[in-house]
Amino acid sequence: MTDGRADATGGTEADYYRPETVAAACRRLHEADGRARVVAGGQTLMPLVRQGLVDADAFVDVSAIPELSGVAVADDRTSIGATTTYAELARHDLSDRAAALGDACSVVADRQVRALGTVGGAVAHGDPTFDLLAPLCALAASVELADPDGRRRVPLGEFLVGHLRTDRRENELVTGVTFDRLDPERAGTAYERHAAVESGRATAGAAAVVTLADGAVERVRVACSAVADTPVRAHAVENDLVGGPATDAAVATASERAPEDIDPIDDEAGSAAYKRRLAATLVERSLLSAVRRAGGSP
Repeated sequence: MTDGRADATGGTEADYYRPETVAAACRRLHEADGRARVVAGGQTLMPLVRQGLVDADAFVDVSAIPELSGVAVADDRTSIGATTTYAELARHDLSDRAAALGDACSVVADRQVRALGTVGGAVAHGDPTFDLLAPLCALAASVELADPDGRRRVPLGEFLVGHLRTDRRENELVTGVTFDRLDPERAGTAYERHAAVESGRATAGAAAVVTLADGAVERVRVACSAVADTPVRAHAVENDLVGGPATDAAVATASERAPEDIDPIDDEAGSAAYKRRLAATLVERSLLSAVRRAGGSP
């Protein structure tokens, strides 16, 4: 069903559409020629609309599109639909196998935001302080998009091009994220963050994905959030750990290199120097948890 009515989204006068297919949603976005906003849970967009920071001629509500909802785990690939909420993701078995996702979903804002806020909304907004982005970056996730001419898949690291800026075109719809399935016998993941008391937003966050082989680190990916314009991989930490022992000492030494790949700024959450120290601590904690969840004992 496609419905049009005014004043249905936070008291605005914009038109409101609620398509039931991806194709119909893409047509609405194309017809609006950049003047329509995509909404599902509304936990990010609607506060901005009410504050007058975002305007639009139309809203395309994608929450009734079945294709965009839920988690699918295949033999070698995992997919999360764009309208899957934080709460749904936290309850899914996937958050046991990729625990960093559950860690992140459990600390997002409050119960209302977790019940209504969506994975697609977090990805499409591109806010580097959003908790879910660092785990997805560490999982080497890709973003799936659709427009009237077809579909494409973009690595998350290429999709997030700057602070609140993404590679999404005006007539494109984020349909979900996808990443390689982890080996449940040898891989572990974790997310750690520190948040400002007043805002609840992450001052810094770190996610780790570790795969072990005979007590050594076979593969490792570490991503930091809220310490640069986009979530960033801590390559210096990864390079220090891979191929070496998965020990407490090795993790501590490698984590000290976390500041080499981040670029925090001074703001109300803290100084850049403080965030560099904080990031190193959070990287160490996330790595230790990930190693334990992979079956190691640092």
